[in-house]
Amino acid sequence: MSDQDLTKQDEDISAPEFTAEEAFDERKFGNWPEVVGLIFTAFVCWLIFNFRG
Repeated sequence: MSDQDLTKQDEDISAPEFTAEEAFDERKFGNWPEVVGLIFTAFVCWLIFNFRG
């Protein structure tokens, strides 16, 4: 991948090239980041309400 490819906007590339780039960049994390984020958010809310009253 060259520097020229890195500066291309999504509108500047063709549909097949965009699909190939998305497939290359795609990460398969599953749902655990959302679940951990939800649990962390609930914990922070609990801390706020527990200690601020």
